Amino acid sequence: MYTLKRIFNPEIFQGKYKRNNYFEGWYYKIIDKSSENILAVIPGVAVSRHSEHSFIQFIDAKTGFTRYLTFPKQAFTYSEKELSVEIEGNHFNKQQMSLNLKDNDFSISGDIEFNDIVSFPKTLLNPGIMGPYSFVPFMECHHGIINIHSGLRGELLFNGQSIDFTGGYGYVEKDWGKSFPHSWIWLQSNNFCHRDTSLMFSIASIPWFRHEFDGLIAFLRINGSFLRFATYTGAKIKELTVNDSILRVSIEDSEHILKLEASYGKGGILKAPKKGIMEVEITESITSTVKVELAEKSGRLIFRDVGENTGLELAGNYRKFATD
Repeated sequence: MYTLKRIFNPEIFQGKYKRNNYFEGWYYKIIDKSSENILAVIPGVAVSRHSEHSFIQFIDAKTGFTRYLTFPKQAFTYSEKELSVEIEGNHFNKQQMSLNLKDNDFSISGDIEFNDIVSFPKTLLNPGIMGPYSFVPFMECHHGIINIHSGLRGELLFNGQSIDFTGGYGYVEKDWGKSFPHSWIWLQSNNFCHRDTSLMFSIASIPWFRHEFDGLIAFLRINGSFLRFATYTGAKIKELTVNDSILRVSIEDSEHILKLEASYGKGGILKAPKKGIMEVEITESITSTVKVELAEKSGRLIFRDVGENTGLELAGNYRKFATD
């Protein structure tokens, strides 16, 4: 029952039966109303043949300050029925994040509530962003979207300073499996002039038996409508270039053309998994900017906006995805 439930509920803990070469982590991103404070908190667990632990990663987007805190694996508890994870008094679920962290020169505590949550739409054949690949058990890395966009309520005491996040924006996603891909590009923003807009784009090298392919997953939510662009929907990348910290992407499917232009902002160092060991260092920016344009194949413009406080990762040999 648990095996079936977790497939159709990617937000819950997936690793109940995993004993080695496994990781799982949830990515909570919060932005205050003034966009002056942008934080990401990542609780998770990592298990290899030689070591195991739970962890909480933290990044302050404005300064690039990061911290990776480790705990015994036994400190990690979870629910099999819903998203509910706890690590030594730090609790994470779909509606709330409660923090109480201290480490030398770093401390953060308080409660953040997520309200007016827009969940990722599910269907029987597409239980998550990975679509039919959700049913493939041997994928190196699975990706899940939990909270496309939400409002926030609450305060955090960060290094002695009180920060009010009420009226801000929230976003939650997750990853689990053996390792992150050896190369990928990831982009996410839900801080647009049009408040109900949310965007995520990713392309990654996906091992497939003895070969690999470049897997695309992306979505755009505008005006209450949800558009999915992915390898499994037949969407294709027609253009991808990275020059002078500018990422340009053009994606087409049978009906639409989606164009993205992202400017890379200041970032911080986070740890990523390889065979269950959090040993890979990557740079993530949450201060990037993305211009978004959606048009019909006929050329009629549907939507245009600019997303601020955009998350952007360019990892590994990401230039391999370039079309020029």
